[in-house]
Amino acid sequence: MTRRHAARLRCPVCGNPDWHARIGGEECTHCGLQVDADIALAAVRAGILRRLASGAAEGGPADRWALTAEGWRNAAWRFAHVIDEGVAVPARPVDHAITLAIMTRPSECAEAAALVAGLPGFARRTVLIDATDATRWAGSFPQADVHAHPLDGDFAAQRNRLQALAGTGWVLQLDSDERPDCRLQNSLGWLVAAADRDGLLSLGLARSNLVDGVPSALFPDIQYRLNRAEVRFVGRVHERPAVPFAQSSLALSGAIDHRLHAARVRERTLRYGAMAADGARPEDEARLLRPFDAIADR
Repeated sequence: MTRRHAARLRCPVCGNPDWHARIGGEECTHCGLQVDADIALAAVRAGILRRLASGAAEGGPADRWALTAEGWRNAAWRFAHVIDEGVAVPARPVDHAITLAIMTRPSECAEAAALVAGLPGFARRTVLIDATDATRWAGSFPQADVHAHPLDGDFAAQRNRLQALAGTGWVLQLDSDERPDCRLQNSLGWLVAAADRDGLLSLGLARSNLVDGVPSALFPDIQYRLNRAEVRFVGRVHERPAVPFAQSSLALSGAIDHRLHAARVRERTLRYGAMAADGARPEDEARLLRPFDAIADR
C-alpha cells in the first residue's frame, strides 16, 4: 500500500515523495530504493555516492538501504555514472543521432520554433502541428521537417505519428512548452548508448513543472519521452509507451523543464477528464498548484 510519510523527505535517488510501507522500513514507489524506517536519507545518498565513486554497483552488508540491479542503474544514471559489466564508472559526453520531435498547437508555433532553433546537437528535427495543413507555418521551422495532423482528442495517436515520422533510432519527444535542461541535454548521448547496451527501448525522464514560474510539488513527474522510433504509445490521455517493463528504465540525469500557468492547469484537468474516464487526475492538479517541498506531501 502506498503512503505519504509525513516526516519522510523525498527519495534521494529520484526525488519522489511517495513510499510503499514494508516490514522495517519503506520503498520508493518510483526507483525501488529500500530504506530502514529510521535512517536519515542524506546518509543513504552519501552511501550510494561513495559506492559509485569506488566503482561498486551493489550495496554492502552494513548498509541500511538496498537497491535492485535495476535500482542501481537508476541511481548510477541519476548521479552521472554508467554500469559496465558490473562496474560503475563516471559517464562521459557522447555524440548521438537522436531525432528531436516536437508536438505543438498552432497557437504555440512561435514557442515551438524557438525550441527547435535553440537546441543543438540533434541529427534531425521534426515538428507535428495540430492542424490539417502545415503550409502557413513551414517557414517558421527552417531546420525541421514540418507536418500537420489534427490531434482529434488522442495524444497517443499523435505521438505515434511523430514516432513514425522519425523512422529509426532514438526519438526525444517534447511539447512546445517543454525544454530539456542543460544536464539532460549533455546526458542524452551516454544515456541512449547505455540503453542500447542494456537492450532498452524506452526511457522515463523527470519533468520539472513550473507553474506561474514556481516549481510545483508534482516532481519528478516521470514522462517516457525518450524512445526507440519503433515504440508506440497507448492511452488517449496520459499516454504511455507499450513496452515491457524490463525494456524500460528511469533516466534521471537532468530533467524536462515544463512551464505553464495555473489557469491552464485547471483547464487541462477538465479537458483531460472529457477525453478519458480516468483523464482528470485531480491529485495531479493539486500537486501542480502546490509549491515544491523537499518533505513528502502532508
